[in-house]
Amino acid sequence: MTINRRDILKGAAGSSVAIAGLNWSSLQAIAQQTKKNTLTWIWDVAYQNMNPAIANAAEAYVLGNVYETLFAYKDGKVLPKLATAWEGTEGGKTWTVKLREGVKFHDGSPMNSAAVKKSFEHTRDLGKGNSYLIAGLEHVDTPDEHTVLFRFKDVIAFDLVAGGSGFVIGPAGIDKGDEWLNQGNAIGTGPYKLTEFQQGKLIVLDKFEDYWGGWKSGQIDRVLHPYVAEMSTRIQMIRSGEASICPRIPASQMESLKTLSNVSVADIPSWRTQFYMINTHKYPTDNLKFRQALLSLWDHESVLKDIFHGIAKKPVGPVVSTMWGHGTYDVGTYDPQKALSLLEESGVPKKDWRIKALYYAGNQEQIDAIELFRANAEAVGLDVELELEAVATSYNAKARSPETTGHLNAMVNWPGYPSPQDFLGIFKGEEKPVWNFSYYHDEEYDRLVGEGFKLEGLDKDIAAKTYIAAQDRLMQNAVAIFYADVDRVVAYSSDIKGMEQANNPAYEWISLYSLSR
Repeated sequence: MTINRRDILKGAAGSSVAIAGLNWSSLQAIAQQTKKNTLTWIWDVAYQNMNPAIANAAEAYVLGNVYETLFAYKDGKVLPKLATAWEGTEGGKTWTVKLREGVKFHDGSPMNSAAVKKSFEHTRDLGKGNSYLIAGLEHVDTPDEHTVLFRFKDVIAFDLVAGGSGFVIGPAGIDKGDEWLNQGNAIGTGPYKLTEFQQGKLIVLDKFEDYWGGWKSGQIDRVLHPYVAEMSTRIQMIRSGEASICPRIPASQMESLKTLSNVSVADIPSWRTQFYMINTHKYPTDNLKFRQALLSLWDHESVLKDIFHGIAKKPVGPVVSTMWGHGTYDVGTYDPQKALSLLEESGVPKKDWRIKALYYAGNQEQIDAIELFRANAEAVGLDVELELEAVATSYNAKARSPETTGHLNAMVNWPGYPSPQDFLGIFKGEEKPVWNFSYYHDEEYDRLVGEGFKLEGLDKDIAAKTYIAAQDRLMQNAVAIFYADVDRVVAYSSDIKGMEQANNPAYEWISLYSLSR
């Protein structure tokens, strides 16, 4: 899409809201270029890498509407998507996949076996993002235009893996390279084309007229997705009707928004979990009893009731309770006397009872919870220094460096595919920390998680037992404070239909295709 700058600037005077270098009148000018059913989706996420072969974080919120996977996952079942049929043979080492016919990429080229082969090999060879899930892919054969044979070195539950990750990228997009894709260019098969990308300012999605799923009256034609940093501004925009969707609103705002006739609030289960990773290598949290003391200083009841206001539940362990293969544990109970006893038993001198908690803005519940923890810790003589980073990128840089990392490092996690592996893989040993901000290293734990991944394709029940054995080791070593399994809370214009259907716990993104007016 080409945007005429004059058209954008015509209505700039009298703007009601300034948004990351744009203003509301600018957005309205874009929306009104054609008479379309336009939705404005506001958030505080500045996307970093838009290459779907690499991105495995917040970028999926957008990319999940632009690209598609071979399979889908919902309510415990693998369902057809770009594939219509599939079968695993050789114990799960070889997978034969039949592709949906008549599917086009956004550039008009056909989605066929050659395109799928090229996409999966490209993702594997880059070795980034979620590529580790298909690292054992040895060969991809294309016996005909709509059949693909995936041959793996080891057994793999490919239906699960490719039902959660593995976006299929148009061949022309791959040929143009990582830099071209990362700049916000995209060639997928999804219902929406990515037609405008201004880093840290604005994304525009337009419906793909030739989408294989077809279109019905009332579905969303255009999506404006501006970056809006301030929560107060986002709340103002959803209240006034200037915005259509505002995900992840603070729990404290839910009740007041529910009183508005023009706003609805959805409280939907998710697989998102929040925790603080405890640094197992940094003094004094390298001491097990010292770490165990921290678990007894976390007031789960107050956090869930007074901070999350009922939109989260107490975790049962590292894996959410709605996921197969989860263990069930006591993640901690607030007991300051027990905490004090453990601190004394740790042998750490009282003068060294001080730690740093590193976290980032944009998640108010996380901020409020760690401040409550600090107050509880001070009551038993433990000094907690709070270090807040304004954006996630600077937070990640500090957490990944042994020199600047915290004793407690904030984490919000969700799985890349429907398996305990993605909850547990974050604690696997890393030479240079990428996501293991607990700096935990246990060879037996790593082996168990790897074995569970292989067993998924053979026997899910045995895989579950292996994953639980890995979780046992995590809990015994007190590597994290697991404090909230969080629902997906979305405020949206009350004239929008289909929000419940648009949210699947298996995916972090909202399916814009499911929405209508």
